[in-house]
Amino acid sequence: MLKRITSKFGSGWGRPSRENNAEAIPADGRLELQQFFLATGREEPRLAATTPQLVNSEGEIIALVNVAREKMQVIRIIGSGHSISEAIGDTGETSNEVLIRLAGELRSFRHVSSSEGTKTFKIGGGCYLGLNPLDKESTWANSVNVQLNNHDCAIPILGGITHQSLGGFIMTGSAGGSVAHGFEDVIKEIHFVNGLGERVIAVRGTDMFNAVGVSMGMFGVITYVVLEVPTPSFNVKGTESTVSVSDSVIAVDPATNSSNLQETLETQEYYRMLWYPQKYAQRVTEWAGERSNSNEIVAYKDVLSTPVIAGAAATSLRWSHWLLTHLPNEDTYKLIGAELKLFTRETPQEFNDVWYKVIPMDNGAPSDTIFDTSFTELWFPMDKTDDVLNILRSIYEDQQVAGNYAVELYAGKRSPFWLSPAYDRDVMRVDPFWFVHQAGDPREYFDHFWNALLGVEGIRAHWGKYLPASDGMYGDTRYDLAFLKKSYPMLDKWLEMRKAADPDQIFVTEYWRKLFHIEK
Repeated sequence: MLKRITSKFGSGWGRPSRENNAEAIPADGRLELQQFFLATGREEPRLAATTPQLVNSEGEIIALVNVAREKMQVIRIIGSGHSISEAIGDTGETSNEVLIRLAGELRSFRHVSSSEGTKTFKIGGGCYLGLNPLDKESTWANSVNVQLNNHDCAIPILGGITHQSLGGFIMTGSAGGSVAHGFEDVIKEIHFVNGLGERVIAVRGTDMFNAVGVSMGMFGVITYVVLEVPTPSFNVKGTESTVSVSDSVIAVDPATNSSNLQETLETQEYYRMLWYPQKYAQRVTEWAGERSNSNEIVAYKDVLSTPVIAGAAATSLRWSHWLLTHLPNEDTYKLIGAELKLFTRETPQEFNDVWYKVIPMDNGAPSDTIFDTSFTELWFPMDKTDDVLNILRSIYEDQQVAGNYAVELYAGKRSPFWLSPAYDRDVMRVDPFWFVHQAGDPREYFDHFWNALLGVEGIRAHWGKYLPASDGMYGDTRYDLAFLKKSYPMLDKWLEMRKAADPDQIFVTEYWRKLFHIEK
């Protein structure tokens, strides 16, 4: 039986203190399990302001901006806290910071108009896409997705989870696993308050729209987003199955010396893969879906949706990491392989359900509590897929790099946003996972991937996840401003427009200042 620890919650990666939100965690065992897993012995960076100030209207934001300009304060916004702490706000380096969370009117949902095939909605930037289990004010009923579905509408693509706020999902460049659909396809306008206290409306097709879309909160506060969403709603059907690497789409065909992954990413409407590259695991779990005309509901069930199973799997990850660190031998490698096989479903699972219940296939897992997972998310031009796979196969020969967890492989559609990692091209994405409730520094683990992959032409990284160290050397590549300007051809113009939108730098933390070389 798990020992119950009665100490209060500490802050998670990029999350405010949870002690005031404990009642939002379902009373199904995951609260006790989360308390158990908090004691990792690892120091985490904390947001200095652990209790964000609630802001209810554009008028209140404008007032805050005016005060911040006068007092030289820094304003940062937190939604679900799904990004790492440094990407959100202060971790001890930025003084005089004000952390805010959007509430009230800024979580509103309004139907604006209808036309043939679409309906238009004005939605508060703080409204969560789905249910945020760590916010007691969040419900399925007041989520973006359920309210859209009630209007017989559906967003064509979502991320693997939908805990995020609408504004946060957009401005970090987040995306779902598809080249057929992009979240940006339904965004018509982005409303924000800039660093001058001005209300600005960025309209699709303009430079301001393309610049502010992915801006990490450095142009201002996104107050509303106008979505033009297709109707009618739809269901998604598909299959999840676990197979050996040799029977999967990443297996190398001797005749062509390539895999079928790129073709799969380009042709499957919805797809993602979890690859377990360990010596004695060597398997993948493939999730593939497409739109369905069937109304017969067959719910998708994540193997980790049961708290007891999630707790057992989390315990396995935590202690297998200890063994990997302290007893790196064949017996440990065999144990890790056996445990991973135990917690990956071999029997194929078929599903057919409403879009918002299926496309975010990880919503059922307790990914913000028991199974808290960190990662670096690396995006590559689609035609680099096999080059990237070859590099991964090579570094995974080292069982310390193969680790005790998985790597996620999936796609993303090209984006018009200048700082999106998918700007102007379709991409394949690589997410090496790190289990938060185990000892050690995730950056040291991600260094293996940055050293091996940062030299691949066209690589970009998700802004809300772990990034290489600013000005750091990785292999023969330096991750600096010159690298970013080469990666993002519109970066100079983005920086120029950012400066005009926020001349007093009230939205710039030291983390972003260092990365983009923004002079005070």
